[in-house]
Amino acid sequence: MILYEVLRLYPPAFGVTRYVGKDIKFGNMEVPAGVEVFLPIILLQHNNELWGDDAKMFNPERFVDGISKATNGRFIYFPFGGGPRVCMGQNFSLLEAKMAVSMILQKFYFELSPTYAHTPNLVMTIQPEKGAHVILRKVKT
Repeated sequence: MILYEVLRLYPPAFGVTRYVGKDIKFGNMEVPAGVEVFLPIILLQHNNELWGDDAKMFNPERFVDGISKATNGRFIYFPFGGGPRVCMGQNFSLLEAKMAVSMILQKFYFELSPTYAHTPNLVMTIQPEKGAHVILRKVKT
């Protein structure tokens, strides 16, 4: 739940571009073939109308019953893209993150440093502009 919420708030890419191959109707809008459409992942995943009044808040509990329930079955959560062009590294990166966090938490607990300043920065991906200052403390056994 924590990883899903982190990826909702800070997806690896801020958006994706897709080429429209044939005329389509999207809601009330008609999109002609040959147009390139930009899907702003980060804006959709911070949208209060889609996620509720706490859309900009860290709330892993929204995923307690899975992604489908959190999104009410709508395709509004796609930190790695979706459909036939989903990121091929999605499963590996999620597995790697889960393993790394579980290995760290076996021996350490962490807290944010008092010097941490929350400044997300868009380069190619979303990264903390001034780093992620955390304090690791060894778990007493």
